[in-house]
Amino acid sequence: MRSEHPNPDVFKDGSRIYNLDETATTTVQKTCKVVVVRATKQVSKATSGERGTLVTTCCIISDSGNFLPPVMTFPRKRIINARMTTDLFPDVMKHFIKYSNSSKENPSLLVYDNYESHLSITALNIVKENGVIILILPPHCSHKM
Repeated sequence: MRSEHPNPDVFKDGSRIYNLDETATTTVQKTCKVVVVRATKQVSKATSGERGTLVTTCCIISDSGNFLPPVMTFPRKRIINARMTTDLFPDVMKHFIKYSNSSKENPSLLVYDNYESHLSITALNIVKENGVIILILPPHCSHKM
C-alpha cells in the first residue's frame, strides 16, 4: 500500500500526529464530599446554586505530548447547550492548521471520531488543501485508542 505523502518518515517522531476529541464541560462546578478531622465544629464549602450550561471543549494533542489551544463553543442567548455543528467545525480545522503549522510541505496526521459534524465537506476540503491527512475512527472509541 502506497502512502499519500511522498515522505512518510515525517510522522516518525510523533510530533506531526494529532488526536482531536471533544467533551462537554459545565460552567458551574459540581459539589463534592468534604473530608475533615473528627470533632471539627464547623465544616463549609462554597458552591454555586445555579445549574450552569454546557460548553463544548475541543482538545487537540500531538503524539509527542504537545497540545494546541483548546477550542470552546459557548451557548447563545436562546440555545442552552452549545454543541459542535457542521457549520462550526471548519473553524476548528482552520484553528488546527494555524497552530499546527500544517501545509503540504509540513503535513500533519489528524485522528478523530466520525461524529457527524466532523464529516462536513467544507472542513474536509480545508484540510486537504493544507496538507492534513485525516484518520477517522468509529464513533465513541477515540478515548480507548
